Amino acid sequence: MYPKLLSDSSGFTLIEVLITLVIFAVGILGLALMQISAIKGNSVANRVTEAANIASDQIEQIFSWDYNDNRLEEDTNGTYTLTNGADQVADGHRLDAGGNYDIIWNVQENTPVADSKTVAVTVIWFDKGQSKALILSTIKTP
Repeated sequence: MYPKLLSDSSGFTLIEVLITLVIFAVGILGLALMQISAIKGNSVANRVTEAANIASDQIEQIFSWDYNDNRLEEDTNGTYTLTNGADQVADGHRLDAGGNYDIIWNVQENTPVADSKTVAVTVIWFDKGQSKALILSTIKTP
C-alpha cells in the first residue's frame, strides 16, 4: 500500500515568498526616495529661514539707528564683490554675516513719500554654486 498524498497542503510556496519580498523591497525603496527628497527640501528651507532671520535682524538694527545716520544715506555707486568672485551691484552698504551669508541694504530717500526712506535688505548666499537671494523691505520715518 502506498501512503495517501495530502492535497490540502498549507503554507507558502517559494515563489509566493519571493514575490512578496520583491513587492516589499520596491515599497521600501519608494519610501527611501521620499525620505531623501524630504531631507533635501528641509535643507533648502533651513537656509531660507536662516536668511530671513538674518534680514529681519538687520532690519531691527536699522530701526534702532537714527533717521539721519550716515549708514542710511542713499549711495548710488557701490559695487560689492561676493565670495565666489561674482559681482553684485548695490547702491547701499555691505555687511559680512559670518561667511555663509552677505547682507546688503539699499536706501531710497523720499520714497514712497517725502521724509521717508525705503530700505531693502538683501541677504545673499550660495547653494550648490548658485547665488540665492532673499529681500525684505521696510520704510523708515523720522
